[in-house]
Amino acid sequence: MPDISRRSLLRSIGVASAAMAAPSLLTACGGSGSSGDVSNRGVELAPWPTYIPRTGPAPDLKGNPQTGVQDAYLKYPSQLTKGTSDVPGDGSTLKVMTITYGVVPEPEGQNRYWQAMEKALGVKIDFTLVPAADYTSKLSTVMAGNDLPDILNIIGGSIAHEADFVLKTMTNLSEYLSGDAVKDYPNLANLPTASWKAVGRFRGGIYGIPIHRPKPSTALWINGTEFKQQGYTGDGLSRDEFTRALKSLTHGRKYGIGASKEWPFGWIAHGPSYGIPNGWSVSNGKFTSSYESEHFPEMLSYLKTLRSDGLYFPDSTSIAAVDLKTRFYNGTVQSYMDSFSAYLTTLKTVQDFEAVPMVPYVPEGVTPTPWSGLGYSGYTVLNKKLSKPKVKMVLQVLDYLASPFGTEEYQLMHYGVEGVHFTFSKDGDPTPTKLGTTENVTNLPFYYMCDAPQVLYMPGAQTGVKALYEWEQKVCPKMIDDPSKGLRSDTWTTRSQILGPEIADAITGIVTGRQPVSSWDGAVKKFKSGGGDKTAQEFAEEYAANTTK
Repeated sequence: MPDISRRSLLRSIGVASAAMAAPSLLTACGGSGSSGDVSNRGVELAPWPTYIPRTGPAPDLKGNPQTGVQDAYLKYPSQLTKGTSDVPGDGSTLKVMTITYGVVPEPEGQNRYWQAMEKALGVKIDFTLVPAADYTSKLSTVMAGNDLPDILNIIGGSIAHEADFVLKTMTNLSEYLSGDAVKDYPNLANLPTASWKAVGRFRGGIYGIPIHRPKPSTALWINGTEFKQQGYTGDGLSRDEFTRALKSLTHGRKYGIGASKEWPFGWIAHGPSYGIPNGWSVSNGKFTSSYESEHFPEMLSYLKTLRSDGLYFPDSTSIAAVDLKTRFYNGTVQSYMDSFSAYLTTLKTVQDFEAVPMVPYVPEGVTPTPWSGLGYSGYTVLNKKLSKPKVKMVLQVLDYLASPFGTEEYQLMHYGVEGVHFTFSKDGDPTPTKLGTTENVTNLPFYYMCDAPQVLYMPGAQTGVKALYEWEQKVCPKMIDDPSKGLRSDTWTTRSQILGPEIADAITGIVTGRQPVSSWDGAVKKFKSGGGDKTAQEFAEEYAANTTK
């Protein structure tokens, strides 16, 4: 599983910054632009799928669905259940295109994990696996042609005219999944309603099946061992205490904080401390960008001070995110911004210190507003050319893949075949064999077709899992949503690739001292006149359409 949810990160940072990692693409479907008919205004809205939670093995630490705290497991379930009743497939071949963060897998004929999954699903899977770095360009090429796969994984927000493309080429799944119809697919019914809403409707219909992610999105990850020595107890430090900790931890070739070129000075991890809205705020139906927050200049001024005081890693404007992560792992950087889901690799990799997400620090006179994520990392759509019987069969396949933690199906997809890809440790945790380090769900990402709701579990990392659970208990109840989640804006799809880099440049210019903090007002005015105001208007109209029914 990747260590960062691209969609969650893109939308969490606010509307303009999303384009920083999404270059301009070819126009969807070979046309000259969006049809403009992708909104949910003035159309009948399909009811969301009925949420029917599935009961699995009792967690060691009970979560809270209302606040977003996840169930946590300190040991692997000793008794598994069945997630499905039969082999779902019809023996046919399905063409599938997904993103991948892994390496090229062995061919199907030599890949025992691939073969085991096909046998369990009852279909052949003809994968087109697209590396994350090539995803947007490959998808734009596919969109412009006619050779679309049967099943397509879309990392939302990464392609121009995305909704237009989906409406023109993909299956409206409303009759199969809307309301109680989803009961035919009990594992899909187990996907939280918030994740369906985050994908959103397309012209009133349900087209995308979410790949679930937990409520937390980004966080400021810290070297908890070092920060505890500076007085961090797991509760929020004041801003002055946080600053003193960074100064104390900056010496020699070690730095209190780091950032990467993709996300200017990691400001997304600092915005919640300053009470800045999560992307947008809405009041009386009116949308306002987070960039207009009265606290935004104050945050930029603080980050500028941290840099001028030499507390940032010197290459923070040029280093790639993956390389910055390495600097955190080896102790060069003591804190940095990453996704919450980074724990999936971080807890396995870091052995010399306790790596934990930090509760937001508190500037004087400000109440922090932690940000929630989207609740999904992407979504799955089905080719419109599929017949109704074929659609039902494919949905059964996806239902199998969504079997929850604690089932035989989940174990097969996530860990492979016992004795071949994993064995159980003395503590009962599934542990990869040598073959399992290459033949696995990372390199053959079935979970980007569909996946179960996530729980907190990491083999051999009970202390880390407990710390994550305690962090969620403190932070999740205070999280605020981005009210634009799942809403459509045609202006944004056409203007984001221009607005995003402009905002990023403005942030970088101020923090590095090339521009005064007062220049932020001009950057915001340029954003608003360049499409921000129009986007806000379209979000408001969509919001009204989605909340009045």
